Amino acid sequence: MHSRIALLALTFLALFLRRTNAMQQQSTLSLNARPLCHHHNRKPNPPKQSAMDTFLTSVRPRLETEPETHVILVTGNESADLDSIISALTTSFFLSHLSNNKNNIILPFINIPQADLVLRSDVEFVLSSCEVNHDLLFFRDHLPIFESLLKKNRDQLSLFLVDHNKLSSSLSSLKKAKVVGVLDHHADENLHNGTADPRRIEPVGSCASLVADHFFHNAIDADQKGRDRSDCQQKHDKKKASDWLRQVSRLLLGPILIDTMNLDPQYHKAKPLDIAMVKLIFPYTGWKDRDHFFKRILEARRDTSKLSYYDILRKDYKEWTVVQHGSDHEIKVGISSATGLMQKFVKRDTRQVIQRAIRQWAQNRTLDLFLVLMSDSVGDHDEFQRQMAIYPVLESLKSFPEQMEQIEDLKLERTDLIDTHEFVAKGGRAYFQWNSARSRKQIWPYVEKLLTQPADAPMPKF
Repeated sequence: MHSRIALLALTFLALFLRRTNAMQQQSTLSLNARPLCHHHNRKPNPPKQSAMDTFLTSVRPRLETEPETHVILVTGNESADLDSIISALTTSFFLSHLSNNKNNIILPFINIPQADLVLRSDVEFVLSSCEVNHDLLFFRDHLPIFESLLKKNRDQLSLFLVDHNKLSSSLSSLKKAKVVGVLDHHADENLHNGTADPRRIEPVGSCASLVADHFFHNAIDADQKGRDRSDCQQKHDKKKASDWLRQVSRLLLGPILIDTMNLDPQYHKAKPLDIAMVKLIFPYTGWKDRDHFFKRILEARRDTSKLSYYDILRKDYKEWTVVQHGSDHEIKVGISSATGLMQKFVKRDTRQVIQRAIRQWAQNRTLDLFLVLMSDSVGDHDEFQRQMAIYPVLESLKSFPEQMEQIEDLKLERTDLIDTHEFVAKGGRAYFQWNSARSRKQIWPYVEKLLTQPADAPMPKF
């Protein structure tokens, strides 16, 4: 009995070992055969390039291989903030894809040195979130390319201005180029009336709203036609918008939300068009919630921890030259916008460091008058506050701060938060600005009026 059991056990063991050996041989054959199979050698597919990157990548070689082709430079203002950069980027994309511009090279131009983009953490965040490689953009470093085009043939280069309607002084070398389009929300300088089409200047919260209103309806139609060609005849599904439409929707949404504080009515920034454009484009982003995107951009913008105060001053900066009333003397004015209030900067940097940075920047830009506009949200309820510092370099402008104090609309109140003996002796003054609805866009017209018009001339109305 025991011998039978033992024999059966040995038989089963032999069968088991034979089967195991066969499986191992088969496995070895499969492994050895794997290199012969083509798909096992296939390299992983490279990440798909976004529509915007594809567009930007296509532009550079055309500048070299098509030296006679007409170029349209879409440029924002010299502050190169989020609104300016995104407006230039999306406008150039729309012009290239939606208009009869196949015979033109259209590209966005960012009016700062490329190295300065790192100062704009909110811009870097939005570009990265929306899959745009900022190394593909054109910056002030590339200005000689376009200067040479203009020198060779002034008709070969045209300009499309977004977020400003008077060419920045930093691009004065391109002033002979024809301005063929303007989309802006600043004070109208009454220029380019005979050449610009479109020429749309409206006091909305964000220039990106004007870009969206001018192009987005056609973009939706183009996306639908593309779907129709793909046998997709059903009603347009916003949640399934093409990748390119989703990308431009997200890009445009960023500056509109930031410039209007997420359309919050308490800040009096959002105009009806801003609200309408968010309603139009948001469904095409593919997102369920816009608040998260707004908060992330705001966090990025407020993070100045890695920037010196000098860098903060040059981060969001604009400059003008005007002729002073009653003389032929030109006045060079600079205005910096800074995220953060005096209390924060004094605690971090001290008054002396702040004053040294203000003095150094004014000197480096050879300014006659320098204003620093500071803003931030404070407290548990995120109350938005503004402050202002005025630094007159010219002795003849020492009374200018007192003139600004007389503008009731701004509600300026003196503070000594950043005062030093030298700052005050030079005529420098710092203020709480209790009308938080007035940004640089409205403050510059006041400054310009005080410098260029008689005292009894009417103040600008907003």
